[in-house]
Amino acid sequence: MTKLTYVILFTFMCLCFATQAQTNIWDENPADSQLELDSLLTVLPTVTRADKIGLLNRIAEIYWSINPDKTIEYASEALQLSKEFNQKEQEGLALINLCQGYLFNAIFDKALQYGLQSLEIRKEIGNDYDLAFTLRTLGWLYYDIGYFDKALEYHTEVLKIHEKIGSKQRIAYSYNSIGLIHEGKGDCNLALSFFKKSLELIETLNNKDRIAEAMTNMGICYRKINDLGLAIKFLESALEITNEIKFEHKKVYILHELSIVHLMLENFDKAYALLEESRMIIQTITNNKELILENNKIMSDYYLAIHNYKESFSYYKKYIEESSKIFSSTESERLAEMRILYEAERRENEIKLLEQERHLEAQKRNFLLIGALLLAIIAMLIIGGLWNNIKKKKAIYLQSHKLSKEKLKTQYLERENLEHKLEFRQKELTNLALFISQRTSIYKDFTKSLKNLKFTDLKELKKNIDSLIKEYTFKFDFNEDIQRFHANIENLQSDFLFKIKEEFPHLTDKDVQLAVQVKLKLSSKEIANINNISLNSVEIGRHRLRKKLGLDQKDNLVNFLENI
Repeated sequence: MTKLTYVILFTFMCLCFATQAQTNIWDENPADSQLELDSLLTVLPTVTRADKIGLLNRIAEIYWSINPDKTIEYASEALQLSKEFNQKEQEGLALINLCQGYLFNAIFDKALQYGLQSLEIRKEIGNDYDLAFTLRTLGWLYYDIGYFDKALEYHTEVLKIHEKIGSKQRIAYSYNSIGLIHEGKGDCNLALSFFKKSLELIETLNNKDRIAEAMTNMGICYRKINDLGLAIKFLESALEITNEIKFEHKKVYILHELSIVHLMLENFDKAYALLEESRMIIQTITNNKELILENNKIMSDYYLAIHNYKESFSYYKKYIEESSKIFSSTESERLAEMRILYEAERRENEIKLLEQERHLEAQKRNFLLIGALLLAIIAMLIIGGLWNNIKKKKAIYLQSHKLSKEKLKTQYLERENLEHKLEFRQKELTNLALFISQRTSIYKDFTKSLKNLKFTDLKELKKNIDSLIKEYTFKFDFNEDIQRFHANIENLQSDFLFKIKEEFPHLTDKDVQLAVQVKLKLSSKEIANINNISLNSVEIGRHRLRKKLGLDQKDNLVNFLENI
């Protein structure tokens, strides 16, 4: 038997053991993944179709952060074979691999679809390790699209499963995940409490990669709460560990964070040295566009801090140009679609709850009305038996009183119903405005997918273009939303429009339009997105509006408009 055959058999035996172990790529050392990948790709052509499934899933798993397109390719084949051979566990693994591949490519709707399918299978099987990992992946999906409450719900459930399992490493990971969500929500003090718990556990396991990550997260939180001494302490400790394990991508991230802290401390020479060091490392890293983007942004801040405005503008211009290349409008459409689906689900639940409450209120009113009528009838019968002479007069009085009361009650209910409708329409208008703002902002921020096409291989290019056409087709009628928004303003704010034009006839149509949007408590950024103008134009417009309304600097513009 040849030496190569021994290597292949040994690798295959290791893989068979690994597929039964309760681990995944995040539980392992990333530095070892390339060696394993090379071995698996060597073994793959030599095994039968049924035995290929585990190999395909493992290869797809290793490719998560290396090449998500390869993850999708190998996981798709694993999914097809697992269904053919009725291997449910491998089917669940293939689905979560597809979820990860699409998540890394920021195709959130596809990621959610495969993630939920995997969750259904893994709940059926009942393996806590696999179930926790699928829930964790879905939690990160919601974190990436900015729905932190939903992400927190999933990661909290994952923590409960990890505590049940009793795995310190996984519990530490859950603490770190929950900390990141609270940091995203802006509560850095609460986030620090979870990062500290994570660090305490992971230090006992001597997992240097995880220790560095927890320390980095703590350093960022301390920077955000302006405790810069502790920020430097934890970031430098994380940098020391990262140098030891030679994780260059993480090192660049930490160097950038340290440079921000030193800028805040006005240690400009130190900040510049850190940025230059990170820039040199970035040149050695593939897929470094986002790192260059971040470096340019901080460089712009550095030159701004030392009052070199020309260089600051130069780096900021590079930052803007690179931003437009990295993010794609197609991805932004998918992100918007995910947010719309989430909001639609939430609103549907709210409407159902309101309908139930209204139904209960209607039943309550009916019971009270029936009870009142019964009491009135009984009283009338008793009084009629005692005083026949005044029966007719009292009956007429009671009937008249009853009709008046019902009429007033009906008028009150009608007015209340109109107020509810007006409030609901007002919320709809605000939600529409926010929705338009989100979509316009998304259009400006993302242009990545098409820039990633490779023109060296025409066959591969055609395949990629066909894939883009199938996966990136979404309807997005922006102008119709704006027209509907302004039409709703004219309907719902007609009284306000009449009063402000009557009281301030010198205001232009644009001034009146801005006044209405400010009255709706929309931010300057949202107003800029709705009207497709710059944020600076909105600020100038607000300033001119205040002058035309005769307001002092201390006067609140929103309160003034609401009182018109």
